[in-house]
Amino acid sequence: MTDDTHPSASENPPVDDGLEFIEEQLRHSAGVAYSANQIGRVRDLLTRLYAARRTALFYPMEHPATVAAVAALQDVIDQFHAEGVDVPLAFFEGELIFGETLLPEHSILFDQLIRDMTSIGVGSLTFVRGLTKHELGRALSLLLTEADAAAREGGIAQMARRADLPHVDIGEVKVFEIPPDQSTSDEDAKASYDGALDLMREIDSLIRRNKVVSSSQVKGVVRSLVDNVLGNRYAMLELTGLRSHDEYTFYHSANVAILSLALGSQVTTDYRFLSSLGVGSLLHDIGKLTVDLRILNKPGSLTPAEWNLIQQHPVYGAQQAALIPGLDKSAIVVILEHHMRFDGSGYPTRTPNRPQHLASRIVAVADAYDAMTSRRSYSAARVQDAAMSQLVQSAGSSHDPALIRTFVELMGVYPPRTVVRLEDGRTGIVLRPSPTDPLRPQVKIIADEYGSIIDPVVVDLSQGEETGVSHCLNAVDLNIDVDDYM
Repeated sequence: MTDDTHPSASENPPVDDGLEFIEEQLRHSAGVAYSANQIGRVRDLLTRLYAARRTALFYPMEHPATVAAVAALQDVIDQFHAEGVDVPLAFFEGELIFGETLLPEHSILFDQLIRDMTSIGVGSLTFVRGLTKHELGRALSLLLTEADAAAREGGIAQMARRADLPHVDIGEVKVFEIPPDQSTSDEDAKASYDGALDLMREIDSLIRRNKVVSSSQVKGVVRSLVDNVLGNRYAMLELTGLRSHDEYTFYHSANVAILSLALGSQVTTDYRFLSSLGVGSLLHDIGKLTVDLRILNKPGSLTPAEWNLIQQHPVYGAQQAALIPGLDKSAIVVILEHHMRFDGSGYPTRTPNRPQHLASRIVAVADAYDAMTSRRSYSAARVQDAAMSQLVQSAGSSHDPALIRTFVELMGVYPPRTVVRLEDGRTGIVLRPSPTDPLRPQVKIIADEYGSIIDPVVVDLSQGEETGVSHCLNAVDLNIDVDDYM
């Protein structure tokens, strides 16, 4: 299993009528459900977009060939707009996404277009209703910008804002995977983490007393998490190894929020998206706050009735979140969908079936990883590399394969806080992954090849070290308190 539920022989019992209430609440916030005809039309759209851009590279914008190519592109965009929908494209990890639909075949056919877009920092491109040929031509001209020129101007998204393109929304993607400079301190990171824990404790108390949760307080804590993940990612990732068996849900919620924001920031640095992702990930399990602790902490298998209650927690959570005034509706989608699974085999069952929201898919990866590496009443914690291996195996079924690939690149094969035995016999604790080689992290050596404790020494295995990681060790079995060395 890769989620944080009990093992049980029962599978997906029907959820109660509460789901219908939530569905109605979220109808306009969970993304547009595009028809099969519209999705089928995307290939023509991409063909014309690629042709228009290539034509504009060779001819001036006023040349008849370019004018005709822009008009052809406008024609197919107009078909979508006439049906009352915008045209959202995303370019991520070599994949094409239309709305929330991954297009693997199109990703192969239009590989050059994906590379052209991401090379200049375009992570998403949406043609909004009201677009005219004149505005489309100006947008196309902007998409011809060289990468260096875009960087000098503050990025392609900033250029688009200055160009006054109200019906063309360009979202930026990070072109270079360079670890960010520390703009927040380790003390700031720990304070932000503690703030998230305190908030979850307070929310638990409020919900159990039927009191209203303050959305402004939630947003304030999430703002701190976003700022610290963007400013000091590795310090925040190190904190996700903190655990408390007695307060599992609180620590799990904070850890999942940080892991989700770190993964989400690899997809986009758009602050609004990350803020909504942060709220949804931090509150993803608030539905469990209404479930009897004796069921949550039961050491053995659950009965069908108990399993049904557990499977209701996304619905209960979404209902609770929907009652919080001013909470972002897309965050409620995350709470509802985080166990749906990439292939739709999870819970709650959605009718009509549609893909998980991107933010929900991000949280699902973070949720599974933290759950697998945590000790609970009914299961032992998995060693980190075993959890990563399980995630990789789940790619394409439980989880989005593009996000799994990005998560491995983010965390490394041996994530922070992993205790490892090196090939030369020394023992160390992983501090952070290498940005160039996920198999060769930065490690703090704590014991020599004979097992004798030494004064810690930090080595970067990606920087010419002859030794590498042999295998992972269980810190509990070795009586090692990782916190003593972090």
